Amino acid sequence: MDSRPYYTFGVTLLITLISVCGIAMPYPILAPLFLDLQHPISQFAGIPEKLLLGAVLAIYPIGILIGSNYLGAWSDRLGRKRVLTWTMLGATLSYGLTAIAIQQGSFLLFTASRLLTGLFEGNLSIARAIAADLHPKIDRTRAFSYLSAMGYAGYLIGPVVGGFLLPLGASLAFWVAAAACAAATGLILLALPKDAQTRPQRQGSSLSLLKHPQYRDFFVCYLMLMLALNGFYEFYPVWLVEFRDFNSEQIAWATVLLTSAMIATAVMATMKVKRWLGLVNAGLAGILVYAIAIASFPYGGGDYLASFIAAGIGIALFNAMMPSYLSEHAQDSQGQGQLMGLLTTVFCLGNVIIAIVGAALALVDTRLVLMASALLAVFASLLFWRLARSASLEAERAHTNA
Repeated sequence: MDSRPYYTFGVTLLITLISVCGIAMPYPILAPLFLDLQHPISQFAGIPEKLLLGAVLAIYPIGILIGSNYLGAWSDRLGRKRVLTWTMLGATLSYGLTAIAIQQGSFLLFTASRLLTGLFEGNLSIARAIAADLHPKIDRTRAFSYLSAMGYAGYLIGPVVGGFLLPLGASLAFWVAAAACAAATGLILLALPKDAQTRPQRQGSSLSLLKHPQYRDFFVCYLMLMLALNGFYEFYPVWLVEFRDFNSEQIAWATVLLTSAMIATAVMATMKVKRWLGLVNAGLAGILVYAIAIASFPYGGGDYLASFIAAGIGIALFNAMMPSYLSEHAQDSQGQGQLMGLLTTVFCLGNVIIAIVGAALALVDTRLVLMASALLAVFASLLFWRLARSASLEAERAHTNA
């Protein structure tokens, strides 16, 4: 057990913030790079720039999908600090490779470097595993809430920094991201405690957990929820443009409002809601609040502000409760890295699926994507209630038989 849990957790929070800022920094850069600036990197084999941009946007989450499936499980076997150090160093080098690709105007090198970056940045599952390891000295729900808050802050800060850096040179933001990951690597080496000498031997990737029925049920439930979440994340800016005539600055402020609601809830409210309702009911409440919020504004004529705040509250609640539930109900033979890797893998899988399905729905009406996301969230809540009820009944039977 870690002798300084709060110190370790503080370092983990800082590493998460730095890493997510690096992840989010390129977001406001890629579209102008390929569509507005006529950069040499946007020219390849006569393929339209929009298709090239789509390939670049898709290759990164595919990298995370692959990386998160293995990195968390590897950290169970090889040690959290060791795997986190090497992957953060890999992210540093891959960001540098991306900057070089931009300077050389090489689309193929740029695409390969984005895939590598995604592979290494699947290591965020290790931060969640560290947080889970600190339980009971630090309540896992509180830990996941603060980790989520750092992630939200990173997604807020990163794009702002990237947007300001773009006029100074397209490659500069990626060099800054490389420097941030290098700083995180140094912090890991200097501040995180050494790995335990003996660690439990875990077999397989995160997806290998699906051979167990309880994890298969959770996988389906969480996939429905992540489809609902990513459907909102990816298409609410499109709705704001089409139906509210928002410009990029107004979309940015809407995102700030949403993210601020997430951060405030994660830091100040999740533990209170958990104590009031219990873990499962708090998770269900978060999912349903989110579903109602995103269903209310596509066809509603009122102010969107309350809906965005409610959506942020719901997201923060279920993002804290769902990992806590999985961690608490894990079998003794499963490592926390493998479990947390499953969450990141499912998130990325949901991202890829909804990008394809949502694009097809958006051709008819963007509001259909948001309504489908609301329905998926309701379906996920029903699956989660059924899963939790089944686990509770099994626990009661085991107690009675004992």
